[in-house]
Amino acid sequence: MGNDIPLRYAFIAPALFGISLFVAGLVTLSLGLPDDIAHTISSIIVLMAMVRLYRTAGLGVDSLGHGLGLPAVLSAISAGVLLQAVSIGAIALLSKVDTAATTAVTLPYLLRLAVIDPLAEELCFRGVSLTALERSGLPFWAANLIQAALFAAFHFNIVQAVYAFVCALVLGGLRQRDGLGSSVIAHCACNLSGVILGIVLASLALV
Repeated sequence: MGNDIPLRYAFIAPALFGISLFVAGLVTLSLGLPDDIAHTISSIIVLMAMVRLYRTAGLGVDSLGHGLGLPAVLSAISAGVLLQAVSIGAIALLSKVDTAATTAVTLPYLLRLAVIDPLAEELCFRGVSLTALERSGLPFWAANLIQAALFAAFHFNIVQAVYAFVCALVLGGLRQRDGLGSSVIAHCACNLSGVILGIVLASLALV
């Protein structure tokens, strides 16, 4: 999958992710753009930074998992939908939060949530971080635990962090089995199904 990656890249990637997100937020805020457009532009900036880091780390299309067959794609989609269903149920049960959709679903919002953000996060955590940890000599299970902990640290409360940790473990397993393309598909499916389930729950609440 390319040349060796120094272990420091495992931690540089999340740090760069956070810095890029902060800088992008400042830039778009200073432009006075509508929130929806500003968030989408910020996500694109972060994605560009992650693509650059991914290439700098010596990773290319080979690590995406060429020849993903239909069973692997369907498996990834199923995993993503299941993860989202568990997430909505757990958050509703443990934190008593209404999980029905409350955000207007616009095209920029959908593009950011279901495509741009998952791709950026996969390049960072399951792409650069997990690969760097593995190539440092750690067994996969240990590397997967560490990248999952890093991913969880980017979430705001304990319920979301616990879910993000479990989600990252599953996504790491998919990346290990079928390549990064598989974890990207699962992550996109997870986020997209969250929007759909949120809309369904909102419509049921109105009945």
